[in-house]
Order: sequence, then C-alpha cells, then structure tokens
Amino acid sequence: MTFTVRAPWADTPEPVRTAVAEALGASIVGHVDLHGGMSPGPAAGLWLGDGRQVFVKAVSADVRAHNHAMIRQESAILDVLPASVPAPRRLATVVHGPWIAMATTWADGATAGSWTDASIAAVAGACRAASGHRAPGLLPPVAQRVFDFDGWVRVQAIGAGDDWEAAHAGPAAEVVAGWERWTAGDALVHRDVRLDNTAVGAEGRSAVLLDWAYAAAGARWIDLAQLAADVVATGHVLGPRVAADRAYRLLRTLPPAASRFVVGLAGMWCIRAATVRHAVMPEIATWRRARTVALRPLVTRLIADLRDPPAG
Repeated sequence: MTFTVRAPWADTPEPVRTAVAEALGASIVGHVDLHGGMSPGPAAGLWLGDGRQVFVKAVSADVRAHNHAMIRQESAILDVLPASVPAPRRLATVVHGPWIAMATTWADGATAGSWTDASIAAVAGACRAASGHRAPGLLPPVAQRVFDFDGWVRVQAIGAGDDWEAAHAGPAAEVVAGWERWTAGDALVHRDVRLDNTAVGAEGRSAVLLDWAYAAAGARWIDLAQLAADVVATGHVLGPRVAADRAYRLLRTLPPAASRFVVGLAGMWCIRAATVRHAVMPEIATWRRARTVALRPLVTRLIADLRDPPAG
C-alpha cells in the first residue's frame, strides 16, 4: 500500500544520519530502503557496524508535520509498553532542525499483500497478547484515538453517494451511536491494526504489531474488530467471499460491540473519502472509498445481526 513516494534514506540530511548513528552507538555500514505506508519520509533497514540490523523512519516537518508529530508520539508510547507486548523496542529518537528520526529493533517477519488464514491467526494472537495488558497511564482513552465515527450521520447530512448508502447510512448510524461509551476500557489497544502494520514470522505462527502512534486504553476486543475489518478491506488470498467469512467468524467470537465498531470504521472511511483531501497523499481518498465498498456486504450482515441477533 503506497500513497506517496518515500524519500530514500540516502537523501536524509547527513547531520540527521550522523545523529542516528551516534545515538545507536555504531556506524551505519549499509541500508535498504523500505516502501509503502502513509508517510513521504524515508523508512529503511540499517545494518550497523556492530552487526545489528535496525529499523529507522524519519520525516521533515516541512514536508508533512502530521508524520513528524506521529513519530514523536510513537517514541513516547514505545517507551512505556511492557516488554511482553509484541512490538518493536525504541532504540533512539533524534531531532535535527525540522527533521525527526526514530530507530527501533528490527521486527523479523514479512508483510504480504493479502491476508491468509495463517496471518489472520498470527495477528489475532498478537492482538490478544497486547490487549491482555492494562494500558500504561500515559495513553489516552481510545475515544481520543478514534476519529470520524459520526461518519454515517454526516453521510446522511451531505447526501448519500449511491443507493446503498441511502438505504444503509441511517441504520448504520443507529448501530454506531454512543461509541464513546461502548469502546471504553482499560486494555492496551494498538488502534491501527492493518496488514501493513504487522510483521508475520516466517513460520506463520507469530506476529509483531508495528506503528504504535495511535495506542490507547480501550475495550479488549477493539484490535480484533479492526483486524476483522481489515481482512475484508485489504483482502484474503482466496478472495472476497473467504475474507468476509473469516472476518464474520472472528466477530462472532467477540461481543456485539465489536460488530458495531466495524460498522463505525466503514462510516469513518466513507465520510473521509467524501470530504478529506490530502495534497501529499491524493490517492488516499480512493483507498478509503474502496475499503468502504469492500465492507458493504459484511456491514449489511452485521446491521441485520445487531437488530435481530442470530441464534447460538
């Protein structure tokens, strides 16, 4: 998933690269540029003179201030995560002029283009491991990390984009109402679970969750609900029907509020696709719209279930 071309690590100002090496206590002897994601800043795997491999990401506030703030925010969050959480460990953060760079431990594993049954199971295990921890006191309530969950209400206000929205925006808004209350909790929540924010081990049985900038305190099921939504929105190697089946099976193991959350995510992507424009990432509106459309069959089923719960 690529929304903007990442600058290469070699184009990062030399003082920033030097500061990273000094903070890590070793020279940088090689690197590989990494691609994808939602930042125009460089991301790279670095090989250090002492034999370590680490991950680094950087950005200039002059290019995109939002990503600069997210690196600073994630740096603080990584420092308070318990050691048993499946997450990278922060090694260093350096600031030089408008630039910020954060280095973390390297997460072994890979990110494929589509979900598989093995990767779903591995990431679900990582989500459960994380949510088994009480959120550190530094983290805010998840309501402060969830945005545009009034999306279906706003879709009604601006006018439905097509017949499906006209028929379903109202029921969807009813389902999501009161989300600040039913998403609350004290569990550690990653809050941005997507396939591209994971590294699944080569054996397919374990995973590391990446990009913790939106971590919060919330209900224990939130990351699993977001996983279910992403399986459908990103896709399964065996096709859309299998993706919807796997997502529905997962949601059936969770409280009904998890299904509400998926409906809310669809509304969030829908209203953002319709109203938010990014000069740096113009393609993101198309991505959000595609995710909303992909989720429609599942959202329709979830609304029906929430109104008339299935037996069992």
